[in-house]
Amino acid sequence: MAITQPQSGLTSALVTGAVIGFVTIFAIMCTALLIAGAALTTTLGIAAFVAAFGGPGFGTMFGANWYVHRSGEPH
Repeated sequence: MAITQPQSGLTSALVTGAVIGFVTIFAIMCTALLIAGAALTTTLGIAAFVAAFGGPGFGTMFGANWYVHRSGEPH
């Protein structure tokens, strides 16, 4: 009989991935725009916009893959 992990493990991985994705994309965009010479307010606005649309999607995909890899579920 196989022992399965509760669904909350997947949910936790997805939420964690979304948060990490948002923060990572936000930091990358801020750095790139500041190096390019953009104003601070412009940098924060554009970085937040890009991170809100790209970060959670990337992060949840990564979180799901990480969960499946760690739990040993078949692909």
